Amino acid sequence: MVSVDLSSSPNWGKSLIPVESVEELAKRHLTQVPERYVKSDEERPAIFESATDLFDSEKNDVVIDMSKIAQEEHREEEIRKMAKACEEWGFFQVVNHGIPHSLIDTLKRIGKEFFQLPLEKKQRYSLRPGDLQGYGQTFVVSESQKLDWGNVLGLVMYPTELRDLNYWPTEPADFRENVNAYNTEAKNLAEQLLALVAESLQLQPDFFVKKFDNAFQRMRMNYYPPCVSPDLVLGLSAHADMVALTLLLQDDEVLGLQIHKDDQWRSVKPIPYALVINIGNLIEVMTNGRYKSIVHRAVTNKEKERLSIGVFYAPRFTEEISPAPELIDDNHPCLFRKFIHQDYMQDYYARGTKEKNSFYEFAGIKN
Repeated sequence: MVSVDLSSSPNWGKSLIPVESVEELAKRHLTQVPERYVKSDEERPAIFESATDLFDSEKNDVVIDMSKIAQEEHREEEIRKMAKACEEWGFFQVVNHGIPHSLIDTLKRIGKEFFQLPLEKKQRYSLRPGDLQGYGQTFVVSESQKLDWGNVLGLVMYPTELRDLNYWPTEPADFRENVNAYNTEAKNLAEQLLALVAESLQLQPDFFVKKFDNAFQRMRMNYYPPCVSPDLVLGLSAHADMVALTLLLQDDEVLGLQIHKDDQWRSVKPIPYALVINIGNLIEVMTNGRYKSIVHRAVTNKEKERLSIGVFYAPRFTEEISPAPELIDDNHPCLFRKFIHQDYMQDYYARGTKEKNSFYEFAGIKN
């Protein structure tokens, strides 16, 4: 088992790096995708051409208006909607969340500007083996592994003592201050959402929040260059998030996020300035399966680049994760065992697979 050093930046497991930058591959105007990026027939995405293939959050009643939650006459209805979305879909979108639109615009701008820098400048922040911070592709563990058509810039935000500023770009010049400002806002929003999740399940308001004292928060910018054959590749392979909550900023103009439900993949229609909130595996455990994490992936575009920005929120490493006792009764037997967050993280990266069945194997779901 891979060890995690909690006194400094954790060691997340082996990784063979570097691999060739996908941005540089895209600049060559290839006529075919290199074999290392071509997914198996089972994994290849269907290229949607019809609006009927879109998951429209507004039509499916999974848009939560945070301003209405602040109004007594609308609060109960919005929380009911959120609970239904968590039960049936494993995600929802939030609007009027309080994060300034200008800050979101700036964050997207500096993200794109970073990925458009010359390669030698980006390589100053390259991932080191076994780390989640930095630029490149994470967890490339074998020469035969099929790669995703995209690169990331990952930064640990909280606890602040785990930040490694060696990975924080100094170009664009306003990168650091705006990444810090956005993550402060995202942390506050995550805490609000956890309190609402507790309320929706009739738990004590601080049930989840108190488990997130000294929480672990990581930001990941995902950049997907255009691809000559988007039907053969994935920008990000299918997975469920290993954290508690994910707060995702989509690209407003380019489809990419897809969710898996009822044996079908559906593209999630972006809502300008909204955040997609994914229920993660840890919330599935803590809610005893009432709220389920959603399997999702990212596809690419033939003509356009795409940027998404995710903030991943989880308890501290030493926190014990288990179902809420209040959610266990004769009609709802306990589905998961107790475990330490750190142990789950170690298992996740040691397995080298993102399949949700691996999570169930570790957490001891009872069928």
